[in-house]
Amino acid sequence: MAIAQDHKLSPNFSFGEMTRTGQTALQEKNRQEAEAVLPALEALCKTLLQPVRDHFGVVKVHSCFRGPAVNSAVGGSKSSQHMVGQAVDFSVPGKTLEEVFAWIVKESGLKFGQAILEGKEPGKPTWIHLSLGEPFRKANNQQALTFDGKSYAPWKG
Repeated sequence: MAIAQDHKLSPNFSFGEMTRTGQTALQEKNRQEAEAVLPALEALCKTLLQPVRDHFGVVKVHSCFRGPAVNSAVGGSKSSQHMVGQAVDFSVPGKTLEEVFAWIVKESGLKFGQAILEGKEPGKPTWIHLSLGEPFRKANNQQALTFDGKSYAPWKG
């Protein structure tokens, strides 16, 4: 049975929003593959993304679940937590990425796996990557990183 696109994963995030892709030819397949990781998507939305939304009032999701075909099409890592519903890339309209990132890492108390300021342009982040940690991932808990388009480095905020 297919999960409805309007199925709420948390008060402000739906299954459709978290499984949307710009790879339109792969959209339906992506949503079908996402059904297998529904518990992770719900945990991601309830424990990480919803608190960010509650604090800042709005969140723009750039990318969340990416099945293998979508992940490959966008050049994602072969071990990406996006493929198992455990990661989201987002921004907060009206706030700088650095401001949101600092709140997540220093003030929010969120138990994330990784928080990464990243983007495709070297030295210019265009979104925040946020992923689940325990119990979904045993390693990489509370890692705050930057990505310059080529390599990761510890965040020095």
